[in-house]
Amino acid sequence: MDNRKRDVLEQSSKYVKSFQDFKKKLVKYLNTYQIKKIEKAYLLASKAHFGQLRKDGEDYIFHPLSAASLLADLHLDHEAIMAAILHDIIEDTSFDKGYLAKNFGNKVSELVDGVSKLDKINFTTNAEADAANLRKMLLAMSQDIRVILIKLADRKNNLDTISALSPDKRRKKARETLEIFAPIALRLGIHTLNKELENLSFKAMHPLRYTILKNALIKSRGNRNELMEKIRKVILKKLDNEDIKTDVIAREKHLYGIYKKMKQKELSFSDIHDVFGVRIICSDVDSCYRSLGIVHNSYTPIPGRFKDYVAIPKSNGYQSLHTSILGPHGLPIEIQVRTKEMDIMAQTGIASHWFYKSKDRPLIKNYTQEQQWITNLLTIQKDSGNPQEYLKSIKADLHPGKVYVFTPKGKIIELPKKSTIIDYAYAIHTDVGNNFYSAKLDDKIVSVNSTLKSGQRVEIITKKSIRPDPSWLNFAVTEKARHSIRASLKLIKKKDAIILGEKLLKNSLKAFDIDIKEIPKKTLNMVLQEYNCQNVEDLFCEIGLGNRIAKLVSMRVAPSENLPKTKKSSEVSIKGTEGLVLSYAKCCYPIPGDNILGHISQEKGIVVHKHDCKSIRKDKKATDDKIDLSWDDNVEEQFNACIKVEVENQRGVLASISSEISQYESDIVSVRYDDSKQTGHNIMIFVITVLSTKALDKLIKNLKKKENVLRVERKKG
Repeated sequence: MDNRKRDVLEQSSKYVKSFQDFKKKLVKYLNTYQIKKIEKAYLLASKAHFGQLRKDGEDYIFHPLSAASLLADLHLDHEAIMAAILHDIIEDTSFDKGYLAKNFGNKVSELVDGVSKLDKINFTTNAEADAANLRKMLLAMSQDIRVILIKLADRKNNLDTISALSPDKRRKKARETLEIFAPIALRLGIHTLNKELENLSFKAMHPLRYTILKNALIKSRGNRNELMEKIRKVILKKLDNEDIKTDVIAREKHLYGIYKKMKQKELSFSDIHDVFGVRIICSDVDSCYRSLGIVHNSYTPIPGRFKDYVAIPKSNGYQSLHTSILGPHGLPIEIQVRTKEMDIMAQTGIASHWFYKSKDRPLIKNYTQEQQWITNLLTIQKDSGNPQEYLKSIKADLHPGKVYVFTPKGKIIELPKKSTIIDYAYAIHTDVGNNFYSAKLDDKIVSVNSTLKSGQRVEIITKKSIRPDPSWLNFAVTEKARHSIRASLKLIKKKDAIILGEKLLKNSLKAFDIDIKEIPKKTLNMVLQEYNCQNVEDLFCEIGLGNRIAKLVSMRVAPSENLPKTKKSSEVSIKGTEGLVLSYAKCCYPIPGDNILGHISQEKGIVVHKHDCKSIRKDKKATDDKIDLSWDDNVEEQFNACIKVEVENQRGVLASISSEISQYESDIVSVRYDDSKQTGHNIMIFVITVLSTKALDKLIKNLKKKENVLRVERKKG
């Protein structure tokens, strides 16, 4: 027998033994038919990966087998196990998605494809490739949660064998795990996997810090183990005396959790007092609360450290009672109290649902919030411009603290810390956010940017006529709110652009004595094709956004016999309600009563200036990007105006002027307060809201009469 045949036989024998060991886990919860299908997948993977080695020299097949073994520990279904075994097939071998679908079914092939990288696309940078691959995987996850479970298992095994990689690659993979994959595991409630991923990444990122902290923890165990065992027995005896049947387990904080707390609070290891704790496992919820009472009666509870995650579960479904007590020698000890079912959920999170099976699919319990977060991934995806923006959004969503507020009906809403009223509104429903009018916190009217605190009751008042304000983006915290605002503004801007564009084109066509309806259909279709517009509304939108000049479009669509005509088009009247495609220049602050001129700006639409504004008059030549405007007779909106007030340096003068402005139903948008070096007087620059030049003139006249006011004038552009 030659050496190659011997190697093949030895390798095959090793493969068989490995699968037999793996099979022992499967027989505990899968039937014979399902196990045979998994074995078929394993045989293909063994064949496909034959001869391939990992960086550490190990046969490649043991990597997908290890990932599958981890999922088997979580009792995942046979399709997920098969996909885990085959997860590198598409990426690293000649077998494609179609072959997998034909031999193992569409579900398995979709799972494998969801985990596979986008290796057929050329990316400009590695960061762009990483972002695009993650985006693909998360979108696949939103369709089937098992995709991310397979990926987490894959990542766990990669970290187990990461020592074979270069230091730079180790740090890169570890950083990605800490930023993305470990938080996802936590978000899905898989605490055991989250802790393992964090510890392994910590070791890869900071090997020296990991070793020092691990040795310190081992050393402290010897000092505290005896004490913790004593506390455990005391609690167990007291609960048993009250006929409460429980398991009382001493627990230890994981290394990365300790390191993170030391870093955040700038503490030494000796200053961390909750390294060790006690977990009480009860038979039912009632026993949990009774046990908590007994613990508080036996030891002194630390004020402010009690958290009821049973009544108010975390977004990942986690439920438990948390409290901290002062143990012997004044040692703070964290106590966790939960039921057996809660404990399973706490350890395995969403994967625990596979323990409860129906005929066709896992029986999902308390899945609403988890599903909502996964669904939100699709919403964020739709509004993200590129993979890197999407990745940034995901990272922001994975690392928030929490605040809990109540709806008027008593429902609990969980939001990230520093969330505002507008975040709450969009958390309730997109339409509630889009139509936000006002809000009450604990029955008191508050502004839209008010920050929420746990325990507050929030009521939102809506109006159908209200539209999202772009300024909301300045204080919106949640990605759902930010993306919903952007999406709504984009839609509103398009609608406004269509209305304005049609108005501009109609006005421009008057110079050629034709109406839009009179444009030959053949000519219109030709122009639409030339401008890459699907329909006439797209053309209006392009004009309204300033991407096309109405005059030039008119010359293209007008019949040739009409072109010589030079009849001047009439002015375009504006009301101030044209929306996002009409803005007002801050260099001159035009208001009703001013002679105005429009400057067509690409993507911004029309920017309105005063006719004599210096910035727009710099180019004296008549150009196609300027348009004559006039104010509509029925303008009822208020507009920003800018005034300069020179005053004597006296106490209370600002309050006096502000009071005068408010009497004219004007709001102060901003004020700039400067000292005049030449005169020693104070110069105040106010931006205020007014209805017209007439109202502004009246206000200026009255301000001049005020004591200590030396001069008032409108700021010129």
